[in-house]
Amino acid sequence: MMLTEADLKQQIKDYLALKGIFNFPLLQGLGAYKGIPDRVLHLDNRVVYLEVKKPKGKLSKYQLAFQGQCKRDGVDYFVVYSFEE
Repeated sequence: MMLTEADLKQQIKDYLALKGIFNFPLLQGLGAYKGIPDRVLHLDNRVVYLEVKKPKGKLSKYQLAFQGQCKRDGVDYFVVYSFEE
């Protein structure tokens, strides 16, 4: 059975909590900025954005734009497709 994206997000959330890494979800809702990532982490004195995708998932045009903005601003942004990543 293949893991769903929701399952993968839960595994990552649980692992980060187990490691004591402060993190929280960014939930998309009415009026939210399009393309925001799934989680925000505070790691080694920096903020890290984490986007979780299922193995063959692709970033939307809004997510690509957000990723590009992070790169221009020097902000860490990672896309993970598996728990191991």
